[in-house]
Amino acid sequence: MNIRFIGLGKLGLPLACCLAKSGNKVLGVDKNPYFIEKLNNQELPFYEPGLNEIFPHHNFIGFTDSYDRIVDEIDATIILVNTQSEDGGYSSSLVENVLTEFSLHLKNSKKENHLIVLSSTVLPGTISKLIELIENISERKYGEGFGFAYVPDFVKLGSVIKDFKNPEFFMIGANNMKDIVAVQSIWYGFHDNDPPRKILTLEEAEIAKVALNAYIVNKITFANFLGELCDGLDNVNVHNITNTIGLDKRISPYFFGYGTPYGGTCFPRDTTAFIKFAEDSGKVAKNLIFAEEVNEMVYEGLLNKLKNYQKIGILGVSFKPNSPVTIGSPSVSLITDLKSNGKELYCHDFIGKTFDNLQFFHDIEVNSILDVQECINNSEVVVIMHPDNKYNNFDFTNVEVLDNWGIVNEK
Repeated sequence: MNIRFIGLGKLGLPLACCLAKSGNKVLGVDKNPYFIEKLNNQELPFYEPGLNEIFPHHNFIGFTDSYDRIVDEIDATIILVNTQSEDGGYSSSLVENVLTEFSLHLKNSKKENHLIVLSSTVLPGTISKLIELIENISERKYGEGFGFAYVPDFVKLGSVIKDFKNPEFFMIGANNMKDIVAVQSIWYGFHDNDPPRKILTLEEAEIAKVALNAYIVNKITFANFLGELCDGLDNVNVHNITNTIGLDKRISPYFFGYGTPYGGTCFPRDTTAFIKFAEDSGKVAKNLIFAEEVNEMVYEGLLNKLKNYQKIGILGVSFKPNSPVTIGSPSVSLITDLKSNGKELYCHDFIGKTFDNLQFFHDIEVNSILDVQECINNSEVVVIMHPDNKYNNFDFTNVEVLDNWGIVNEK
């Protein structure tokens, strides 16, 4: 199909590339002029593993920062713009801006029906309001003059391409068969695996999206709380415990191990979203409120253990391994707090100089070191912030190690 893809950020561009590779003609749209210039020069504006293997692709029609290409040329519009608000929750304002401009074009279009596919994550109850917005501006009726589907992503930065192509399941949110069939046509031949396909209503899909990450946070929280309980106990290694009971199929080993606080963009945001969803329903999500408290407890525990050291090494700066993204990274928070307490910091990340806010480290005078052993040798204590087994290949003989993940300590 001919697709207009709006939003070419760290999730949008990989999805657009995957859709182009699977046979769709894609017109890329983004308001960031730097992104558009780079992409039109067949250069990537950021790093994501595997992205350079599928970009550029001949199925891209072009890249533009304008929505002026008429709707008549396009069969469907996919929207994947940022919906994270400054307070860590959700805001649909960018989606609303896109749909407002889109609806003005739709009003004057000769095309009888146009499919809108939203991939941006939104709070439950949002989509009905978005459909009403489109109806009011376009003067078209949902289900007759336009269709609407919700296909949110379930991917992780650092493995976006792999996750898009090999999902645990493929979920389509739609309220009529025409929209379901159209989405299936767009994603035909897309997946490398053969994932279960689940068709939900728009309303069900909104809830499912935020509920999944909220549940994973519960698993992380239990394991971290168990780790805090076991910390300092004689003859007790919490990783032996989680590795054993995680073999029970009712638990599973995934996201079930003691570590550093969870962070990034998705887990904190979806935790907040689920708490808000519960509040709107007159309920209290006490389990997730507790999760936030435990996450803060683990973080404060790290700070407390480091207070008597002056030279501190931080191994792993981004919010997770194999990603340059430092937004929501517990490491960044730790670096900021330690620096404000006058500590001398040495930081390493295997991604190196591709951090999305590298200037931050220059501003607060942090030593960003590309050699792991040098970082270790300059420190009195080293904190393992990433669950990356590559750190187990270095010599920690003459330094204290703070390793919640159990990587170095199990050498």
